[in-house]
Formats: sequence, structure tokens, C-alpha cells
Amino acid sequence: TVKSMMWAMFLLFIIIYLFAVSFTQAANMHRLDKGWTSLELEQLDDPRLHRYWSSLPRSMSTLFMSITGGVSWEEASYPLGDVGGAWVCMFLAYICFAQMAVLNVITGYFCQSAVEGASLDPDLVAQKILASKRMYTSRIAEIFAEIDADGSGYINLHEFEEHLKDDHTKAYFDSLGIDASDVWTLFKLMDADSGHQIDLEEFTSGCLRLSGGAKSLDLARLAYDHNYMVKRLGKFMARTDQAFSRLVGTKTGSECALADEHGAR
Repeated sequence: TVKSMMWAMFLLFIIIYLFAVSFTQAANMHRLDKGWTSLELEQLDDPRLHRYWSSLPRSMSTLFMSITGGVSWEEASYPLGDVGGAWVCMFLAYICFAQMAVLNVITGYFCQSAVEGASLDPDLVAQKILASKRMYTSRIAEIFAEIDADGSGYINLHEFEEHLKDDHTKAYFDSLGIDASDVWTLFKLMDADSGHQIDLEEFTSGCLRLSGGAKSLDLARLAYDHNYMVKRLGKFMARTDQAFSRLVGTKTGSECALADEHGAR
């Protein structure tokens, strides 16, 4: 974002400013120690010291260009050798810190932001899901062809159970998040039409449906079915109570009629 970019540029500006103050002060102290004017400095000493480090703006410009390719950092560091070896080491430390730490962190942050932004793009997410689904579907079709050894286009329980003894196939089911330890239960869940045979469509849809953990749609469907069964059971119990009440009432009336008839006799 623009806000993040502005904060990153501000951080880089502060770092360059602090180093530029030190280098400018060192260059000017070197000139004052010799008692040279700016003109004498350009004539008698290395002119690059005046060009790169004679003022704060020039020092900041030199430091910025040194890490962005505007000027060779070797050329900028050479006149600092006249000032002192410690300043050359400090300049090299600045180059290492700015390029290997600051700029890499800033670049990594923006790359991460771009990746996160792309992950939130609905079109890219949809394309990724479709590509992943096509890959899974292709692999599942290959597994189905391996299990269907007779080429009938259907898998029975015996073929399914025998093939799941292969560690490679079991490992692939595990990678999909499908527990293949209970072969009969897995076969029954994939056999949508209860025909005791699984075709390619049932096998593919079953693997995709059973892969991974429970999805929100599965939980919502389970909750819906549970509420539906509770309502059906409630209605059934209500009708049962009404029928039982009528049966008890009919029985009571019959007993009363028999008692009256017996009393009349």
C-alpha cells in the first residue's frame, strides 16, 4: 500500500541521514585539520572527497546512489581512505546493512503484500481451485484405472480391497486426507447408488467429497438433516400420542358399556 511504502521510504531516509551526518562531519573535519579552503581541497586533495562528502545533501545523495546503482560504492569509498580507515569500514558497514538488511526487508515486505493481495483476488483463487481440482481429478482417474484391472469400467469391493493393500495407493489416499483403514466403509460411502460397484464418476466425486476434514457445507447439511429428523420425530410422536389416546378412550368406553350391560342383567 501507499502508506507502507511511505513508512519504508521514511525509514530509509532516516538511516541515510544519520550516516550522511557522520561522513560529512568527518570530511569537513579532515579539511579543517589541514586548514584548507574548499578551493584548495579540490586542487590539493582528492576532488572526489569534495564531490561526494563535502556537504550533507551531497553525502545523502552519495549514500542513496551507492545502494541504488547510481554510483559505484567503491568510487565513493575511495576518498574516505584519506580521512581514515575507520570511515571506510563504516561506509562498508552501511552498504552491508542497507542492501542486505533494509532493502531486502523492504522488498520482502512488498512481495509478501503482493502475494497476500493476490491470494484475496476472487478470480485468482477460483483459478487456483480449478487447477488443483483438475490435477486431483487426473490423478484420481489414474488410480481408478490401476484398480480397475479388468478394464470393466467398474470397481467392486474385492478389487478395491486388494489394491488398497498397496502402500503407494494408501499413501495417496492419506495425502488427500481420506482414511483408507476401513475399506468397507470407504467403499460404501463412494457407492452412491448402492449398486455394489463404483464407476469413475462415483469414485472421483467420492474422493473429492471425502478429502480433507469436514467442510462447513457438510456441517450445515448434517445440522439440517438433524433438525429435519427432530421435526419428523416430533410429529410422529404427536400422532402416536393422539392415536394412543383415541385407543385408550375407545377401550374405556367399551368397558363402561359392558359394565352397564352386565348391571342391567
